[in-house]
Amino acid sequence: MQSRTLFLSLIATAFLVAGLTACQSEKETPPQGQVSPQVPSVPSNEGSPTGAPLSTGIPTEIAPTQIQSLWEASPHAHTYVLDELSINSTCARCHAPINYVPSMDDMPASCAACKFEIAPPPPTIAEADWDNVPCNVCHRLKKGEVQSEYAWLSIPPIDEYENVASTTDLCLKCHGQIDIAGHGMPNLANAHAGYTCTQCHDAHTTTATCASEVCHANALNPPTPIPGHDKNHEAVTCWACHDAAGLAVGPDEQGNWVTFLPASSIPYASHNIVKQALCGRCHFVNNPWNLSEEVP
Repeated sequence: MQSRTLFLSLIATAFLVAGLTACQSEKETPPQGQVSPQVPSVPSNEGSPTGAPLSTGIPTEIAPTQIQSLWEASPHAHTYVLDELSINSTCARCHAPINYVPSMDDMPASCAACKFEIAPPPPTIAEADWDNVPCNVCHRLKKGEVQSEYAWLSIPPIDEYENVASTTDLCLKCHGQIDIAGHGMPNLANAHAGYTCTQCHDAHTTTATCASEVCHANALNPPTPIPGHDKNHEAVTCWACHDAAGLAVGPDEQGNWVTFLPASSIPYASHNIVKQALCGRCHFVNNPWNLSEEVP
């Protein structure tokens, strides 16, 4: 009887997770030497400011150990969070998917027919038990080896993957709009409309740079002077000047000029970028930063 109950509970858990759209992953990051190098195709250069192929953020040749090291230094390997009440079991839905246990309230109606009772998850997951976002959230495993093709681990308990149309569709499994402070969905528009996430962000470190060698390589050291591209603006991010979403602009706690989520003091990099810079957003009469009112 106990075996039957355990088996049915596992099946119920699988169905619970299947009905959710949150981040999902599986346990265990493959050890170094067991990662197949990802060699993506170079995307179209349509929309590239230089006419060169757009960057994928991933070198065409990369050793498995490099991929592992890149991931270990990335935000995906350091996702432990606690809310103001020191609770994180709900946060795990995206921050540590394989630690996430849905409650009965999250169960799809079709699963309720089984009439199981599932114990509510503990409110807090210890950092030692936190699994972050390992490789096999975005890549299938075959015989313990991570495959280069990307896919979404939609139901971890039964190792069920979902094919996705693009890296952007994959990223949006976690990075979609959510009504929680500090969680904004990238609004990709204007100059970068149609780009995929990995055309700007390295797939394993998640970092991005506008001054990529195939994009805006001359932005920091232009061959001819560009207004605003000077030493007076070294602490100003590209999106602070080129944001087209109307976000608030100002210095963050480190003194770097950034954009902020609407009606908040939470820094957020605008993804809605235009070539024109609206200098008057900072250089206006009686501005709080004592900046020049006039722009040369």
